[in-house]
Amino acid sequence: MNILKERLKRGLSQSQAAEGIGINQSMLSMLESGRRKGSDATKKKVAKFYNKSVGYLFFDDDIAESNK
Repeated sequence: MNILKERLKRGLSQSQAAEGIGINQSMLSMLESGRRKGSDATKKKVAKFYNKSVGYLFFDDDIAESNK
């Protein structure tokens, strides 16, 4: 998963990113570590925040990233 990579690339703490996404820090931590999958709605929020595709962020789908 590329969620952590994108957050670190932007120099954001988990708390900062979670606030921007509109989820709590605990949920973001679990998404980044793979302990939670997240609902489709949550995945869409994360993708919108990072301006990346859901496929790229959650499934390492580089093809989806080029088609976002």
